[in-house]
Amino acid sequence: MKRWQLKRTKVDIGAMAADMGIQQATAAVLANRKLLSRKQTHDFLYPDASSLHNGLEMQDMEKGLDLITMAIKKGKKIAVYGDYDVDGVMSTTILSRTIEKCGGEVTYYVPHRQQEGYGLNNKAVEQLANEGVGVLFTCDNGIAAMGEVALAKELGMEVVILDHHEPAFTEGKEGVWKDILPSGDAVIDPKRRDCEYPFPFLCAAGISYKFALLLLGRFGYSGDPLEKELLCFAAVATVCDIVDLLDENRTIVKLGLKEIQHTTNVGLRVLLEETGLADKQVTEYHLGFVVGPCINATGRLESGRIAVELFRETDVDKARAIARHLMQLNEERKEMTTQAVERLTEQLDQQETPLEKVLVLYDGEIHESIAGIVAGRIKDKYYHPTILITKAEEGAKGSARSIEGYHIFEALYNCRELFTRFGGHAMAAGLSLPHENILILRQRLNEECKLTEQDMTPVLRIEKILDFSQIHMKLAEELKGLAPFGKENPSPLFATQHVWVERIRLVGKNKDMMQLTLREDASRMVLSAVDFNGLENLRGILKELYPAEDCDKIIQYGKLPMALDFVYSIDINSYNGRQSVQLVIRDFRVSK
Repeated sequence: MKRWQLKRTKVDIGAMAADMGIQQATAAVLANRKLLSRKQTHDFLYPDASSLHNGLEMQDMEKGLDLITMAIKKGKKIAVYGDYDVDGVMSTTILSRTIEKCGGEVTYYVPHRQQEGYGLNNKAVEQLANEGVGVLFTCDNGIAAMGEVALAKELGMEVVILDHHEPAFTEGKEGVWKDILPSGDAVIDPKRRDCEYPFPFLCAAGISYKFALLLLGRFGYSGDPLEKELLCFAAVATVCDIVDLLDENRTIVKLGLKEIQHTTNVGLRVLLEETGLADKQVTEYHLGFVVGPCINATGRLESGRIAVELFRETDVDKARAIARHLMQLNEERKEMTTQAVERLTEQLDQQETPLEKVLVLYDGEIHESIAGIVAGRIKDKYYHPTILITKAEEGAKGSARSIEGYHIFEALYNCRELFTRFGGHAMAAGLSLPHENILILRQRLNEECKLTEQDMTPVLRIEKILDFSQIHMKLAEELKGLAPFGKENPSPLFATQHVWVERIRLVGKNKDMMQLTLREDASRMVLSAVDFNGLENLRGILKELYPAEDCDKIIQYGKLPMALDFVYSIDINSYNGRQSVQLVIRDFRVSK
């Protein structure tokens, strides 16, 4: 069950469409995103490098650049300390490649997910100090590493922190919130409350990219071909880290997708070839669901360092071997994920009591590296904030995935005394805790949770109600130009009421995908559609109206005896060199 919500705007959509020479449906989408002028629309549709903000506006950016610049010139050994997910891998790659290009002595360290966990740890800090590292440069971590940063300073290292996670905070006088920051020599994080940077939603690789451009400029390498490789890395991470695809993030992804097709980076090119994308128009979907999972799989099942090695490799044969290994690991990860999701789903469906508002689940058999993916799948299925905790080498570890309206980091911060470590942001977090605190955490989160039943019903936000006569190739092409789609810039959804299903054809390996022929009452026009997940919804609707034994017969007959309302996106289907408009169905219900 989903809530349908029609977006409202006071803008005269007809006048806006006429002024800009676009379809009214496209104008509605732009207006709903608060893009009302020709300039705003142009900047959105055609972003370029000039629309990126000045990285020096970020708090401590100049301090960090000065420190790294001097370290390079003095020959100090610099260690880039990253993370094992896509954002961490790409940040590590961007910074290490850039420092190397500028003549610095650089090494990189990616912690082992199972043995070390997320972020800085004292043992790694001591190891790097013993290896003669003079500057510790964290990326995608460090903002919460108070003790570890203090240790690095005691051991004589300078510390630059580059992170995008929420800092810890305390409530000061008169209710003013104050950040609690580690004692680094430079702490670069646009989510700092004292940072006036105009767009605080960059991922770590996005911040690393901006740092890299400025550093390259200092050493006379502005415009170097390396910049385009770094842009591709930042684009992959921006999509995979699920940050807001607006403003700079949109620019990075849009420009990166153009470059990725002919990237000069050997590792990335080989990975595209091995995943079958070399001859395709790579989109944000491919980055998020094909390329990203292969990179993530190394950190989940072995070491994220392998992925960094791929993007630093210049030998094609060696790169191809690494890329194939990544793909093999990803296949293993898929199978483990499927088994874990099926087991947890069965347990939750068999519960006699209603689901709690915040699902805090424990399963010691689940590999801790896939806990985040599994938590996300459970969250998507039941639309409840979900924390999946599993057995770790010491105590228990968990990953949290949230829903709109529930800030998971703040909820965990209110229970911070229960954890040995935790960190994250509004929609996702990671945590470590003793086993005995799991039940306490579950009780506390649910006692303090203010979510209502309505909050826990997923919403489909509809841009505009359309007649089929308004849907054609020109509109489909205009809407395609609004990509890349993602968080805060979702693929536009539309609705049409009172539509008759003229034909149903079940296709796919399990015959659970529907190809539909739809005819609308108002215009009498016919359009084709595809529905990947709606078969069970259709069966449920039919069972409320007809005897159960007749429902499958009606579906097999292929023509429904009642009109439906549909929510859908508008796509372009290419087949045998011909293109046609196709609706991708997201939900439907019986017309009133």
